[in-house]
Amino acid sequence: MRAVLAVALLSLKEGLRQRLLYGVLIFSLAIMTFAVLVSGMFMRDISKVILDFCLSAISIGGLLIPFFLAIDLLSKDIERKTIVTILAQPVSRTYYILGKFIGIALLTAVTMLVLTCSAMVAVWGGKIIYGDIFFTNLSCSAIFISIGLGWLGILVLNAMVILWCCLTTSSFLATMLTVATYFIGHSIDDIVRFIASDTPGVEISASIQKTVHIAQYLFPNLSVFDFKLLAAHGIIPPVNDILFCALYGGAYIGCALSLATIVFHRRDLA
Repeated sequence: MRAVLAVALLSLKEGLRQRLLYGVLIFSLAIMTFAVLVSGMFMRDISKVILDFCLSAISIGGLLIPFFLAIDLLSKDIERKTIVTILAQPVSRTYYILGKFIGIALLTAVTMLVLTCSAMVAVWGGKIIYGDIFFTNLSCSAIFISIGLGWLGILVLNAMVILWCCLTTSSFLATMLTVATYFIGHSIDDIVRFIASDTPGVEISASIQKTVHIAQYLFPNLSVFDFKLLAAHGIIPPVNDILFCALYGGAYIGCALSLATIVFHRRDLA
């Protein structure tokens, strides 16, 4: 377990050194500041507008990790043969995968925590500027639950990043697969509902239906972790939905990391 923690802390430190991380953090903070200033144009929905912008900024900051830093951290180790030095220590390939995932998860958590604190400051600033009357429906519990489930959804994407990096030898291909996973994960529900609706005048071939059904089970459904709209209206998600997301996310992460570990054990790193 000490080896897993060592790899995790090393990955966290490497991620915190990346300049891109600070650029996105500054951009997200600018979005939150802009939200406070612009929300005055929507006098009936000031709190909703501020929270929409802030929660979106937090999501953008969190997604920075799987799309850029996670792939970079994994690919560099393999391409530069740094991983050979790491595995020469008392660190097994399984511990390496687990350590990398935990380190990336911690990096995501730190990024989203900083942005969450900034979002609370933005809400506080909105209250001072526009008055408490526009924030009567504000629910901190709904906000924190939404951010927590969003973090879990990003962890699922991080697990898929690790799987793609283990399956491919190209960081570009891993990036493309990650982008495809994200877009499929957020749109698959709508596509399945459209196919099931049997819209008059629209014929969908059997091959397309089969492809969609395969994608439905192969790729994670990331849309189930999106509760930003409920949080913006101060609505706490049902307990059953929260438990389902936790179980679904945990199961998918476990499966993705298990498969990544199996593939990684068979990979020639020389």
